[in-house]
Amino acid sequence: MKHYQLFFILAISIGTVGCAVTSGLQTYDIPSEGKYTTDLGTQVNVIKITQQNLFSIQPISNDYQKTYYQLLKSPQSYYLNSGDVLSIQFWAYPELSTVSNDPKSGYRIDHNGYINLPLIGNYKSTDKTIAQINNELRKKFSSFLKNPDLIARIIAYESQPFSVQGGVKNGGQFFLTDRPTSIYTALSLAGGVSETTNNAFIQLVRDGITYDLNAIELEKIGLSLHKLLVQPNDTIYVVPRENQKIYIMGEAFRNQAITVRDQGLTLGDALGESLGLNPLSASASRVYILRTNKKEHRTELYHLNLLNFGDYSLANQFQLHSNDVIYVDATGLVRWQRIINQIVPFSNAITSFDRLGQL
Repeated sequence: MKHYQLFFILAISIGTVGCAVTSGLQTYDIPSEGKYTTDLGTQVNVIKITQQNLFSIQPISNDYQKTYYQLLKSPQSYYLNSGDVLSIQFWAYPELSTVSNDPKSGYRIDHNGYINLPLIGNYKSTDKTIAQINNELRKKFSSFLKNPDLIARIIAYESQPFSVQGGVKNGGQFFLTDRPTSIYTALSLAGGVSETTNNAFIQLVRDGITYDLNAIELEKIGLSLHKLLVQPNDTIYVVPRENQKIYIMGEAFRNQAITVRDQGLTLGDALGESLGLNPLSASASRVYILRTNKKEHRTELYHLNLLNFGDYSLANQFQLHSNDVIYVDATGLVRWQRIINQIVPFSNAITSFDRLGQL
C-alpha cells in the first residue's frame, strides 16, 4: 500500500510542477538552420555562424563606404528663400536705408518670394545669392537715383531649417546660414552632446532615409563628420546611451544589459563582460543571438557552437547590434536536475501532510 501511496504522491508532484518541465526559454524545437514559425506566429530565420559565412552576415565595409560617400556634398552658395530677412544700406541716401540688425525693421521675403522696396516696389528675391541681389538692385535703383551705390545683406536666416534632437543639451530647430554647417557645428549649436550620450551613435534623417553616423567607423573609411554638411530639412538625432544596449540571458555568469561601446561590441566582448559561460550549467554548443529588424519585421536567430575553444575567435569577430539578445542555453542534465529539485521538496511536503493526517 505504501508503494501505491508513494507512486500517487510522485504523480501528483510531477503533475503539479509540470510547468517546470517547460519552464524558462525553450530551444529544443529550434532547427539547426533555416526558417521556422513559433507557436505565436513569429517567423524566425536561424543562421549558423561559421567561418565561411561570417563575413557575409556582417556589414560590408565597401557598401558602407559607398552609402555614406553620397552624403558628402561640396559647400554651395546660399540661395535666399521665403522667410529670410534683408537690410539695404544706401551710402548716399540714408533716409532709404534700413541699417538695423533687428529683423522686424528689415525686408522679410514673403511666401511668394518678394520684398517690397521703396521706388521699385515688389522685387523677386528667392533662389538668388546675396551677390546677385546686390547687382540687380543697383541696376534697378539706377533708374531712380543718381548714385545707386548700395549694399544688401542678410540679417536673419529663416528659410532653411534643420533640427537637432535627442541627447543634446538644447535641442530644437535651427537655420542654415551662408556659412557651411557640418554635423559637428550643428551639434555645437544645440549645446553639445549631453554627458549621458554616446556620441558615436548619431543618426541623420535626410529625405526620409535614416543614416547611422558612427563617428569611429566613418573615420576608419576616411570620412569625417566635419566634412558632412547639413542640408535643409535634415534632422540630426543623437541617440541616448541608454538606448544602445545588448542583453545577455541564460547560463552566462552574469545576466545583464551592456551598453554598446563607441567602437562597437562583439559577441566575445559581451560574453567576457558577463564573466563567460557558466561551466556548471551552460551548453556551449547552444549560444544564440536574437536580432529583430523592426522596419522589415524580420527576426534572425544566429547560432554559434562554442564547444571547441578555437571557435571563440568567431565570437570575437561577430559584431553585435543595439538591442541584440544573447541567450546561452542550459545543458539537458541541468534542466532535468532543476525539475527534480522542484519535485523533491514538493513531494516531501505532501508526505509530511500525509503523516500528519495519520496522527
